[in-house]
Amino acid sequence: MDELVIYGTPKLTGERRKVEIPKPGPDEVLIKVVAAGLNPKDWKFARRRTKDRAINAGDDVSGIVESVGSNVFEYKPGDRVAAFHRMGEPSGGYAQHAIAPSSTTFLLPPRISFEAGAGLPLSSMTAAIALYQALGLPLPTMPGKKDLPLLIYGGATAVGAFALQFAKLSNLGPIITVAGAGIDFVESLDAATHIIDYRQGNVAQAILAALDGKPVHHALDAVSARGSHEIITDVLVASGGGEINMLDPVEDEGWQWPDTVKFSRTFVASAYSQKHEHISEEQAIADGEFAYFFYRYISHILATGKFRPHPHEVVSRGLDGVVEGVQSLCEGKVSAKKLIARITDTPNQ
Repeated sequence: MDELVIYGTPKLTGERRKVEIPKPGPDEVLIKVVAAGLNPKDWKFARRRTKDRAINAGDDVSGIVESVGSNVFEYKPGDRVAAFHRMGEPSGGYAQHAIAPSSTTFLLPPRISFEAGAGLPLSSMTAAIALYQALGLPLPTMPGKKDLPLLIYGGATAVGAFALQFAKLSNLGPIITVAGAGIDFVESLDAATHIIDYRQGNVAQAILAALDGKPVHHALDAVSARGSHEIITDVLVASGGGEINMLDPVEDEGWQWPDTVKFSRTFVASAYSQKHEHISEEQAIADGEFAYFFYRYISHILATGKFRPHPHEVVSRGLDGVVEGVQSLCEGKVSAKKLIARITDTPNQ
């Protein structure tokens, strides 16, 4: 089969190669890939790799189950699924076939296309773990309106937009988000009660004004760059303290968190119980258990129309268009949409 691997040193490069179709382990599924989602983490994972360490970085997968491992009881050949592949491991989604844990695989309802489904697994679970596991906010299954303010910085990003939808399903409020060029899209979600345009400046003051004296103690930084943590910290300190969850750690080595602000980081590999430096082994196991049931909940709310995929754009030439797309993500040229590679569009397979 064809597989695309990428590496970033000396520059971002991709190579198509022929490999054997992988075989699923006891708790895995083999998926005939229809579409694969591109993510910013693709260039981050590849940037220090040379050709001899090139990686199939496709971790967002959608397609048809071809075979399952001996312990898998939920899926069968022919099922339409989306799945989160184990990051950094072989047999990723930039290929004609991919392997994924059955626990991070979920059924795609008939109304959801493979292209839309390929943009779901990584970003939606990042948002879910951040809100419910890291920040400890109430699940959508808890009834009643919650008088619980939430700040989401980066509402037009895939993680931010999914977090907005989950927050609305959880009946949180007020829900305040920060966005820029993607504001029209954020408005279309009908989830945020207040949208702050960072291009207008004075973002912290605008957030506090929207709160109208109400404190906010929970914040998700879906951007985690360009000083976003400083703005959020100012808001939390003015509210008497709180917790900020970030997708990437602060790059400023001299930065110190105020005593009243707690930092946590979401690294979505914990969805398959992989530990990282910001969580304990116990928390990683708990995140894996959470991901198992929440992916299946996502299938449900997709089917009922309560949750919708992120807007997507299909890159040209299938696997051969992945590197150009990943480069666009690296350069910050993509806003309010997911880039998707349709594997059948790859020339000369």
